Amino acid sequence: MNLPAAPVRRAASSHSALKRAGLTMLVTALLLLAATLGWAGHGWLASDEAPRPFDGFRQVRLKTIQTQLDQVRGPYIVILGDSHAERLFLTSFCGLPVVNAGLSGAVLGDVLDLARKVTPPHKAEAVLLSVGTNDIWVKREPETAKGESGFRAGLEALRQRLSASWSDRRALIAIPPVAGKETAMFPRSAATRYSALLAGSCEPRRCVYADIFAGAESATEPSAAFSDGVHLRDYANFMRDGEPELCRKLGLPAAR
Repeated sequence: MNLPAAPVRRAASSHSALKRAGLTMLVTALLLLAATLGWAGHGWLASDEAPRPFDGFRQVRLKTIQTQLDQVRGPYIVILGDSHAERLFLTSFCGLPVVNAGLSGAVLGDVLDLARKVTPPHKAEAVLLSVGTNDIWVKREPETAKGESGFRAGLEALRQRLSASWSDRRALIAIPPVAGKETAMFPRSAATRYSALLAGSCEPRRCVYADIFAGAESATEPSAAFSDGVHLRDYANFMRDGEPELCRKLGLPAAR
């Protein structure tokens, strides 16, 4: 005699129900894991203490800088630093061609990382360094012993790296001023202190400190000097004004 089919159907139905329940639990667990990792990642990225790996833009920028350096033939000058450096348009300085190695958003540690990852074909006649604005951002608590000691240590590490592989001469540019509305985020007191650290890191005969952009504050209409409150409209004009003295102090010929 044949057995009824109903128990088989019930068994198959129960198996399907268990399978669906298992899949539901798996999906729920994966969603919870993703949410946990997402929140942890958010906290890691938001932390002032977290490492700041180079994102896609920075990786492309490093490759661009390396490619430009690879094309250099003969004497040249490098502009290194943050967005003030990257936005500076100079085809020549002290009569020499210029390679712009600026990196927008960079703190001193990022510039040091760039100097370690990028390899010049041969030493430049000089490096013009503009750094510090992103380090004095109030959220990084610049006016603390920890902030200042970290900046000082970074300057020494960068000095060693530049002297070994980039150039025997450096020009350190004072941190540019910002428009009045931005001073709460980039306090002038911190800029003054960190610029003094820049000046103090200069050794005789190899390094020059220059307050190239000081004129932006004393302009007839200071706000007109800035494009967005933090960045200047015409970096090159300030650099050209200071070029003769800076080249002389670096022991390089003036512009032809």
